[in-house]
Amino acid sequence: MNRKLFVMEVLGGAFIAVASHFMSRLYALCDGELLGILFGSVNGSAWESCKTLLLPYLLWAVLEVLTLRLRVHRFAVVKTASLYALGLSYLGFRSMEMNPAAAGVICTAAALAMSCLLYCSPLPLRWLFAPSLVLLFLFTALYFSLTPFPPHTPLFFDAATGMYGIIPRSFDYGAAALNTVASCQKLSS
Repeated sequence: MNRKLFVMEVLGGAFIAVASHFMSRLYALCDGELLGILFGSVNGSAWESCKTLLLPYLLWAVLEVLTLRLRVHRFAVVKTASLYALGLSYLGFRSMEMNPAAAGVICTAAALAMSCLLYCSPLPLRWLFAPSLVLLFLFTALYFSLTPFPPHTPLFFDAATGMYGIIPRSFDYGAAALNTVASCQKLSS
């Protein structure tokens, strides 16, 4: 079982990388429609790029449960813990101005390794099943509500536009760039 789980986690890393790359472009591919808003990256903020890692990670976990004969209660606890570890570590790296791709690779690999090690460990995790379900429902609520209603914090700020959340279709990127240049010139004077 350990070998099969390890192989699935390695394959999961490749799946998450490809799916994350696709999801980061989904908003533009959908021309700003609802599907792109819900599952794509609507701006360049840390949260929006994190979103493109979390959903593929969760989808891969569902695929693992369906293909491997795993103890579902234990696996749910492990994947919930590693899902939150992935999200929090990625947002932490991004708040330190780390490259999004590098942060994604490091955090995804660490989360996949964490889930494999925790599942194979002798720790009694089954009793954490109910709290992990609550945390999964909380994750779902946050995933779908933080894009349209982002808090005005640095994790949700898009530096390219100077905005939070969904960027309007008629947004003038040229004016935003000129505004940024003018602000920089004022600061340097």
